[in-house]
Amino acid sequence: DFGIWGFFAVWILKGLQFFYEFIPNYGVSIILLTFVIRLLTFPLQYKSFVSMKKLQLIQPELTKIREKFKDDPMKLQKESMALFKNSGANPLGGCLPLILQMPVFFAFYKVLYAAVELVDAPFYGWLTDLSNKDPYYVLPVLMTGAMFLQQKLTPNTVTDPVQQKMMMFMPLIFGFIMKDLPSGLSLYIFVSTLMGIAQQLLVFKSMGTSKTVVVA
Repeated sequence: DFGIWGFFAVWILKGLQFFYEFIPNYGVSIILLTFVIRLLTFPLQYKSFVSMKKLQLIQPELTKIREKFKDDPMKLQKESMALFKNSGANPLGGCLPLILQMPVFFAFYKVLYAAVELVDAPFYGWLTDLSNKDPYYVLPVLMTGAMFLQQKLTPNTVTDPVQQKMMMFMPLIFGFIMKDLPSGLSLYIFVSTLMGIAQQLLVFKSMGTSKTVVVA
């Protein structure tokens, strides 16, 4: 019983079983399935990456509008929306990858906890049970590092200093949460983040702006 995430969880389990038939290692199956999921969702993520970059490019103009109409909320909203429309930027575009991953994240969590196939399923080396936590916290640390790198490469569209600091600590908070969750889940997020970085760099390079992606 996979609960409310049953629809996604069943297909994830079937996908893992499919790859397991060719390579009898559920860790490898998780990696291969992550690649497939990332490829299938890439068209939507492409739009998100492009939107985030456009948002970064219009930040100076958006700051001017906020300063000019700070005492007129209606005019501020109207001018900001006009700028978004003319530039093709979507202020909610950066949320799309996270929204897309949430059902998969929870479904993977349910599969790793409830599917008997994953109990005591080894990967390599110290990872002898993908349904249990990483005993040495290697994967959570690698995952946190990859998330920091992705954050560094992502165009900065947040101007508020407090929000910037909160965003900076998000990978650490997420890594702390993940340290006691199944290592198979950390493996999925780590591989997914690495592939997301590769896709992001590919999109920005195709836009001819790859040299301006890294933010301070």
